[in-house]
Amino acid sequence: MTDLLQLLFAGLSQGAIYALIAIGFVAIFAVSGVINLAQGEFAALAGLVAISARASGLPLPVAVVVAVATVAVVAVVMERLTIAPVKAMTTLVSLILTLGVSTALKALMLLVYGPNAEGLEAITPGIVTVAGVSIRYQDLWILLVAAVVSAAVYWFYDRTVTGKALRACAEQPVAARLVGISLGRASLISFLIAGIVGALAGVLSSPVYFTSWESGLALGLKGFVAATLGGLVSIRGAVLGGFVLGVLETLTAGYVSTGLRDAVAFLLLIVVLVVRPGGIFGRHAEARV
Repeated sequence: MTDLLQLLFAGLSQGAIYALIAIGFVAIFAVSGVINLAQGEFAALAGLVAISARASGLPLPVAVVVAVATVAVVAVVMERLTIAPVKAMTTLVSLILTLGVSTALKALMLLVYGPNAEGLEAITPGIVTVAGVSIRYQDLWILLVAAVVSAAVYWFYDRTVTGKALRACAEQPVAARLVGISLGRASLISFLIAGIVGALAGVLSSPVYFTSWESGLALGLKGFVAATLGGLVSIRGAVLGGFVLGVLETLTAGYVSTGLRDAVAFLLLIVVLVVRPGGIFGRHAEARV
């Protein structure tokens, strides 16, 4: 029983990171219909920037702020240079454009930071044992921040006038223009939110899972799977999808084989796309996905 609880908690911690990445996918897709394949690179870049800032002597909180701000700027610049100029954006075009940005960011990170994986220091070092389960304080920080950010983004998109206006840009773009909503500004805000959320995932996961120029690939793909479980339009579905994926991965690694851990996400994605294309937790997403 202790082993099971240990695996479940580890899965929830890992799932919280996937959930944050998935929220970034949903934040953009729900507004502009764009699938941002560079979302994982936002996390990797934030981790590397924070590690570099810390190595230069900046305090950890300042290093985290610098990393999040840097990625937010990168996300905004990306939207202005690659998404905004396209007048007839389609899902295929967005995939091609964001894949190009993802590749460019990988190359830049490899050039600037090198090939070695590094880890940011934990916010609170140490381990606490509860009912025989060893829990890192960093995992508690991950869960806490993921809960707060998830609640904040959900409240913004589903409970505020501004958030509903942003979602209307994808659901009813013509009507949104008629009532004075700027589609360009909405897209910019969605990328800003995705950049901040992705950066937080990167700095939170770095002390536990380490960060390298290529670590964003796995994070991005698994975050996409989690977002797909929510139909790419549901914040709550993305969060639940992240936790489900994280728990399934750790249980598979613990009871079946560690070699199959990464295969879980892609097997799950295939099953969902075949059985329920609108997502397990999604709503009214079939036509858009």
